[in-house]
Amino acid sequence: MATYLKGLSAVLVLAGLLASGLAWHAATTDEAYYKALRGLEKYPGNVLYKTELKMAEPRHLLLAATAAGAAPTALVIASGLLGLASALKKLDGLLDAARNKPHL
Repeated sequence: MATYLKGLSAVLVLAGLLASGLAWHAATTDEAYYKALRGLEKYPGNVLYKTELKMAEPRHLLLAATAAGAAPTALVIASGLLGLASALKKLDGLLDAARNKPHL
């Protein structure tokens, strides 16, 4: 079980890094958001560009939050899994020692 948890933590770290990288790429290439932003910079009072920006903003911010939070979250969870694996291995060693101890 400890080996399984160690492998799972490695997969989780890789998945978090991959998700963070993909979300960062999607946020930097979010064409709808940047198009609306450029239009609003060019025509500051235009209601159409304000509306387009308000429609594209939540998706862009969600991508940015995912890019910033996926890798650290995966690292925290993976470190918890590694700690659990270590505790299970130590507990297994203690149980084996108790089973092999001669009774008086």
